[in-house]
Formats: sequence, C-alpha cells, structure tokens
Amino acid sequence: MFQRGDIVIERLTGRRAMVIEVPGDDRVVCRYADGRSEDRFTFEVDVPSSFVGWLVGLFLGPIRPREAPPAALSGRVRPLIVRQPTAS
Repeated sequence: MFQRGDIVIERLTGRRAMVIEVPGDDRVVCRYADGRSEDRFTFEVDVPSSFVGWLVGLFLGPIRPREAPPAALSGRVRPLIVRQPTAS
C-alpha cells in the first residue's frame, strides 16, 4: 500500500511522482516534477525496485525525442483553410 511521501513510477511513461494523498485503496493522488497533481489508480504506478535498478533504468532507459516547441514560439501561426467540396 502506498503512503504519503512515497516516490512512485508511472508504468506507462516511466515518469516519477510523489504520492501526496491516498483517498482510497485503489486510488492515489500524485504530484509530478512539473507541479501538476493527478489522480492515478494503483495499477498505473509502481514503487521503484531498487537503487541499482533505478541507475540501470536511468542509463539504459528509453530515449525520448525532443518535443516540438509550441506554435507561439516557432513563429507565425497559419489559419486553417477549409474548402467546400465541388459538385460533380
């Protein structure tokens, strides 16, 4: 069972979060590094196995591609043009 202050790993993405509340047996509220707080089911998160496993995962983990910058930072935003289909 998770307790407040536990560090957990989101199984789908591999991101680390801290448990800030345990409202029930099947739910936990986690705070992520970017500051957002989200509800998760207990099967979606897992406790890190060990320090050695953490180090191996850190060096051999998946390499994530860089995200594209938001449209506001990349320059001018072009409007979407929608054309009516022509009748044949």
